[in-house]
Amino acid sequence: MHADDLVARVRLTVDDAASAMTFYREVFDAIELRRECLVDGQIVGAELVVGRHRLVISAWDSDLTSTGWGEEFPADATDPVLRLECAESAAVLRRAVAAGARVVPPADDTHAVIIRDPVGQRWTLVDGV
Repeated sequence: MHADDLVARVRLTVDDAASAMTFYREVFDAIELRRECLVDGQIVGAELVVGRHRLVISAWDSDLTSTGWGEEFPADATDPVLRLECAESAAVLRRAVAAGARVVPPADDTHAVIIRDPVGQRWTLVDGV
């Protein structure tokens, strides 16, 4: 995959960047591109590739806001629904739910499976790849 193949760049501000990164690696086979940490090892920012999406994850922490790392507001329900093509979407769905994601009922009569991951991002899982 080349950088030109990526379809979306999404910025997530989360309470626990390490947990978010672990979820994306274990459930979606994310590839970590970079990580920025404080001296104590706390992750304040990272960039991952998940499917065809580039995720920029920032830590939400009121103490970090004064350093320029924290964002004004954490992620919420207005995040876009990202499409994730999976070799076996049913297996990914099982892993996601086991790791703390929840299934979101579709807004229409489609059979799309939408999940909300533990940090609040919405994903639709489709067979592909």
